[in-house]
Amino acid sequence: MQILHRSSRRAVTAVYLLASIVPLSAGPFPLKDGDIWVMAGDSITAQHLHSNYYEAFCFARYPKLKFAFRNSGVGGHTIPSTMARFDYDIGAWKPTVVSVELGMNDQGGTPVEKYIENMGQMDGKIRAAGARPVYFTASPINNGDTSAKYGGNTKLHLYAEALKKFSAEMNAPFADQFHAVLDIWGKNKPRENLVGLLDSSTKFAKDDELAGVEHLRAFLAAQAKGPRPVSMQGDPVHPGPPGQLTMAAALLKELGAEGFVSSATVAMNGKVEAKGCVVEGVKSEGGKLSFDRLDECLPFPIPDDARAVLPLFPTILELSQYTLKVTGLTGERYVLHANDTPLGTLTAKELEAGVNLTGFATGPIAAQGKAVLAAVNAKEGLVGQWRGQSRAAIAAEAAPELKEKFAALTKKVEEADGKIREAAKPQKLHFELVPAN
Repeated sequence: MQILHRSSRRAVTAVYLLASIVPLSAGPFPLKDGDIWVMAGDSITAQHLHSNYYEAFCFARYPKLKFAFRNSGVGGHTIPSTMARFDYDIGAWKPTVVSVELGMNDQGGTPVEKYIENMGQMDGKIRAAGARPVYFTASPINNGDTSAKYGGNTKLHLYAEALKKFSAEMNAPFADQFHAVLDIWGKNKPRENLVGLLDSSTKFAKDDELAGVEHLRAFLAAQAKGPRPVSMQGDPVHPGPPGQLTMAAALLKELGAEGFVSSATVAMNGKVEAKGCVVEGVKSEGGKLSFDRLDECLPFPIPDDARAVLPLFPTILELSQYTLKVTGLTGERYVLHANDTPLGTLTAKELEAGVNLTGFATGPIAAQGKAVLAAVNAKEGLVGQWRGQSRAAIAAEAAPELKEKFAALTKKVEEADGKIREAAKPQKLHFELVPAN
């Protein structure tokens, strides 16, 4: 059994413990039973990162609803070029919801007033197609700008302010990811270059024969006292998984997504308090505690290559309040297992305060989240094939065999939706709490 070192335990405490949970937006989340949600955007949407994370969250959190998402991002696109492909790349899905995430490419030569005028035309096309519009601001450019000085992000800031007013006038849901992540990214940017340095320094600090290693260790100890720097990866316009996870979380929170998953308080005397889950089979003997837990929904699926950003952007775990408290403990430290896999080592004080199970990177909880993400990604592969054929297949002069092939592909995409729902079905977990050696 692997026990976490003190430095690792501090990271566990920082990420998993229940600090004061910030209330999420009170607005109704714009996802309904039966929805087909098309996400229209540019190359940032076409990366299939934040859009996939957003979709995976919805399947995890709303298992009683039947819905589908379709990515419609194209690199370099603006509002006008997106409208030009609307009929075959967006409307052909017969959507009930269309989210619009455009502006990064529009800003080059489009004044704010024209941007909003174009958005009004897009709004008309969406409503004419029988769908409900949802508006996302563009993400910021990750160049070190903050709200204290917008700099190269000034036009996107003005777009975001104008889009907020426009959305209110059109009575459409609106999510401002730009301002939600700008300062987080901007203040972190100068420290991004430290990520590689800290990783290599940690490796060399293990070498007792290295001259001056004590100074290197002192440097690492000093850095450990503050928040660890995180690379958003990618480039300033196209963040990688860490940056895009913050984007997905910001959008979800802005739209009022449900943050509560479930909570369970289990006492060593067998008493249980549970909400959003069923806890049964509680056994306590020899200082050990075991029980089974079946949740009504799942926590936020977190990709492995984005986990480093969790401490930097608390919104992610606020959107995944999946908690466990254990009371009546007599020991000092315990190893928590799920389905025989050790998740981490925690103190009795930490367990009594409560831990957020979303944060553990190993075990069946994280594994199921990755399975949901993989199913979403597989579906989007089929969506890409569908989009490659849609323009020709929906044309009036399309050959019957092409229409038949296209219908078969549409069915495969719908079957892939079912596989995501299956992957997101809650599974009973067996937990054990064992005194640490």
